[in-house]
Amino acid sequence: MQHVSRAAGSRLFLRIGAVLVAVVVVAIGAGGWAAEQEDASLGEQLVRQFWEAIRTEDAEALRAILAPGLQSVHQDGARNRDGELALCAGVDIDEYTLTDFVTTRQGATIIVTFMASVEETLGGVRTTTVPAPRMAVFLMTEDGWRMVAYANLKAMGEG
Repeated sequence: MQHVSRAAGSRLFLRIGAVLVAVVVVAIGAGGWAAEQEDASLGEQLVRQFWEAIRTEDAEALRAILAPGLQSVHQDGARNRDGELALCAGVDIDEYTLTDFVTTRQGATIIVTFMASVEETLGGVRTTTVPAPRMAVFLMTEDGWRMVAYANLKAMGEG
């Protein structure tokens, strides 16, 4: 039977401890990365549902997405939920492209910024497809994820 000195046993114990700490740190980091990826996917999915409801003129889906206390802002001013529903009802979207999603989560809130390029007619005016930044904020409610804020940063002079 081989005898291990107390000093050698302590070094072995420290090495095993260091490896375990490293494994735990990597696992926690991977868990954080996985959660970020999950949030990013969810944020993009929520935004795409909103845009598709506008494109298909699905007023029921829009009402389900927009929270009662929604505030939106566009170059021509701010709107509440009813104003945003009216605006969306007056938009005729042919095609759109959404890119460059960045999603962050703080508790029950998901904030999504992205670029939107859209072929649409708004108020009888055909707009250009110049990409413009947008931001959507969603809150987890008892009814699920609801949009509580939206910003369209496309200058109206851009078409």
